Amino acid sequence: MATVTPTPLYFKDAIITIGTDDYAAAVSSGALTPNVSVARFTGLKPTADYKDIDIDWSLDLTFAQDWASTDSLSNKLWTAQGTVLEDCTIKPQSGAGPTFTVDLLIVPGAVGGTSRSHATATVSLPVVGQPAFSAPA
Repeated sequence: MATVTPTPLYFKDAIITIGTDDYAAAVSSGALTPNVSVARFTGLKPTADYKDIDIDWSLDLTFAQDWASTDSLSNKLWTAQGTVLEDCTIKPQSGAGPTFTVDLLIVPGAVGGTSRSHATATVSLPVVGQPAFSAPA
């Protein structure tokens, strides 16, 4: 058995495009998250065990609220809510890392927050279909 030596991802210099703009500078946390649903039926025979799995995805973001800049992520999510933006990308490393491409159903983020702190919002953007994975060159 081979011993696999990992190359851990250090999430620091990412690219997150929604539409045509890169919003990574406004995002403090971002994850392309699988949402897994397992349906199971077990009958009264040892071989009667049936499973079905459904997987859908979401892009989960925590970001700085910015309502002053017209091209901010806050304003993008507000103005595009209810639409599907195609070919959005998540690139965990801006250099030679992999790229994930998704179509996103846009929902707005929260408005407001805690006193005397930067206002942030968390949003879960549903992925339409499945993510496409492009391995690094």
